[in-house]
Amino acid sequence: MQTENSLHPEGLEPRGALCVECLCGLDPAEQLLDRTGAALCRACAAGFYTPCAGCGGLTPQDEAQARPDTGALNCFECFGRAASPDGTEALSDEEVSALVAEYVALHEELKRLGGRADEIKDQLKRAASARPRVSNAVVLRAAEAGVRCSYTSKATYDAEKLAAAEALLGAEGFASLFERKVTFNAVKPRLEEFLASEDEATASARDAVRAAETRTETATLTVVAQRKKKSS
Repeated sequence: MQTENSLHPEGLEPRGALCVECLCGLDPAEQLLDRTGAALCRACAAGFYTPCAGCGGLTPQDEAQARPDTGALNCFECFGRAASPDGTEALSDEEVSALVAEYVALHEELKRLGGRADEIKDQLKRAASARPRVSNAVVLRAAEAGVRCSYTSKATYDAEKLAAAEALLGAEGFASLFERKVTFNAVKPRLEEFLASEDEATASARDAVRAAETRTETATLTVVAQRKKKSS
């Protein structure tokens, strides 16, 4: 159904005082405007025009294009705008502009929050490093909230320095402790047992392995579930 709002597009100045279809004179109070501002009498508007489902402006019926998904009639410009996958009309330029502005603002806020969260993580990791560990972790609490700082370690070995240990152990003994790849991965249980050994025959090899080792530790923060209150 045509409404008065759709028949009188805002911001358009009427072009001419005659109906563009039948050329009859028009009373300014009674004339209607198509989507481009052309004047129309009510009879011609009702007989030959249809409101665009996109912008609401009057469009000649023989120029209106029906959307294949909904069948809604559109003017040329609105038909050219892509519809969203669910069949709804594409967002207007004003809506897109508002969303872009909001997204940019949120993106900046996320960067600020992310930066602050990283600062807090570093401070909490430093605080955890000064506290005793339980099962290689430290739990920091504030009332019902808490975070756990867990520690994992990873050792890397210098290939050139390990070559000295290989020469002392022999190929077979060395292969029982390390898997040869681009880097050396320790066979952890055997290596720990080897380094804890007090066998004088392998003392130099143990020293060579320790000299080749570089051990790093990684701290990870995770949110701790709130403590359940005990029922009285």
